Amino acid sequence: MSLFWGSMMIGRWTGAISVFNVSKATRKILCVIVPFVAYGVILGANVIKGNEVSGLYPYVICIVIQIIGFFAGQDKPAKTLMVFGLLGVGSVLVGLFTTGSLATFAFISGGLFCSVMWPSIFALSIGGLGKYTGQGSAFLIMMILGGSLVPPVQGGLADIPSIGIHASYIIPALCFAYLAFFAFRVKNILKSQGIDYESAISGGH
Repeated sequence: MSLFWGSMMIGRWTGAISVFNVSKATRKILCVIVPFVAYGVILGANVIKGNEVSGLYPYVICIVIQIIGFFAGQDKPAKTLMVFGLLGVGSVLVGLFTTGSLATFAFISGGLFCSVMWPSIFALSIGGLGKYTGQGSAFLIMMILGGSLVPPVQGGLADIPSIGIHASYIIPALCFAYLAFFAFRVKNILKSQGIDYESAISGGH
């Protein structure tokens, strides 16, 4: 559990780099260093707690994949959301079709890919709303309710003996897939409204 929520922190810290006024070269360097600093904080907290952390070392591979995702997203909300949505789908599918530590790390890495989605979703969703921006923002905040609806759906599937907990992760895979589709679709919608989504930088991760 600490690694999942720590993954959210890793992504948030890395995404926050874009809000600071630093050079492009410095930003790239920080995008590589900061995730590992955050990962070190997670390991350190577990060591202080007296937990064995050697089993968490392979998770570095997932962090490297996230770093590649940040570079692929180029600080652009649509591209970032699509890249991380696809990475989320991929990680859950790996978890679904494997077992043991590989499946565990694959499912946990969903935290890495969820971490920076919200600011991208928000920026893309209110783009072009004009005088309805306030209302759109309010609806978006209310849509966080999905966080209390999706888990019971997955839990319901997990309680079905023929499905079980492992296979129930098809639900987050579908959620990631929809977010990737949204990112792909919204580009054309905003472009038709004359909004240059490619030059929009997603800050406030």
